Amino acid sequence: MDEVDLAILEYLCKDSRMHSTEIATALNLATSTVHKRIEKMRETGVIKEFTVKVDTNEVGLNVTTFIGVNIEQSKRINIINRLKAIDDVLEVYELLEPYDLLLKVRTFDIHSLKENVLQVLGNMDGIKDSQSILTTKCHKEKSCVILKK
Repeated sequence: MDEVDLAILEYLCKDSRMHSTEIATALNLATSTVHKRIEKMRETGVIKEFTVKVDTNEVGLNVTTFIGVNIEQSKRINIINRLKAIDDVLEVYELLEPYDLLLKVRTFDIHSLKENVLQVLGNMDGIKDSQSILTTKCHKEKSCVILKK
């Protein structure tokens, strides 16, 4: 990764649909150079996916919840794999404290949160306890930010 790769990523983070030609023009590079670098970043896993960001309220996903989970460490891998398989669980983080895991969950309503996530957690082998934090409003959410060195 060099400064050119970082500059390309900066543009893609702002708009993942931006065409290689636009990026090349902005960076004063050949389109083929930009295209090859993007492909290389995809092949090496630097770029995991190109995606869209939706207004969650407009599509009815009104409840965002963060859930702190304490687990039996001997069952960590199995628990993480099961959590990753739950569609409403968007993100799973390992922590130092105050929980072992932190989940970011988005659901249509409280009922689907309880049914699709909280009950599953309650029945999952190796979960010691969990605490939910329901949000009321999101003021900022970004998928990535590339800052120049």
